[in-house]
Amino acid sequence: MARISASSHGESRLRMLRIVRRGDRHDPRDLTVSFRFEGEFSSAFLDGNAEGILPGETVKNLVHAAAREHGGKEIETFGLALCAQALARQPRISRVRVDVTERPWHRLEAGGKAQAQTFVSGSSERRTAVVTSNGREVSVVGGLEDLSIMRSAGFAPDQRTTDDGGDADGLQRLLIGDLSARWTYTSSDVTFGPFRQGVRAAILETLAWHPSRTVQHALYTAADVILTTYEEIAEVTLALHERPYRPADPFSSGTDTPDDLFIAIDEPVGVVEVTVDRT
Repeated sequence: MARISASSHGESRLRMLRIVRRGDRHDPRDLTVSFRFEGEFSSAFLDGNAEGILPGETVKNLVHAAAREHGGKEIETFGLALCAQALARQPRISRVRVDVTERPWHRLEAGGKAQAQTFVSGSSERRTAVVTSNGREVSVVGGLEDLSIMRSAGFAPDQRTTDDGGDADGLQRLLIGDLSARWTYTSSDVTFGPFRQGVRAAILETLAWHPSRTVQHALYTAADVILTTYEEIAEVTLALHERPYRPADPFSSGTDTPDDLFIAIDEPVGVVEVTVDRT
């Protein structure tokens, strides 16, 4: 006999722009929210009875109300508020997952001064938070996505041997890629902002300064620094999608410096991911 082993429903891509006004100084929060609800909703699948299913319009109103009250805070705090309100709204919901993504905006500088009410779009980087709650236990995962990085030298030994075992090619290693990170907090009762800033700084400083011999070496070292620095973080996952570039043919241009011009290659794209936790 067929049975329902798992089910969920929700809403995704609920996007809003919250303007936090502090006198003449404004701060935009460009937020996108996704919900997933789990619980006893088998009658909706078996009998077509939608009782207990939160309508999409209800979910939107819940998100908009929470954004007015909590949208100016850290996105992890916003996610916690959304989870609590959803669980209180519908007793049939046993578990809620909220994904929040923030697109940063940066103040426009004009005449050497940062403008209080004018902004420009930043890079492709996004801040992320995933909050999961059943009303008794809460999991909070901070993160970032699409952080584009480049290191033009010093990432690997300058003198690399060729694949066929011949002489070293003497070329500098070029590293370009898009980095993503996720870190799991040991508690939901923390001040999230300083941790997010510190984790991001630890990743970038490690990639800039550490004499890593491989991408794997660099990512593990960054994760180790984060766990050593922040006891409130239990686990870190780092991933890098490396964009392939190769030196241009030195013979076609008649140059003796083959590692100062690189050609982009569409594929394949190298992917390295590591999860590091506490022993």
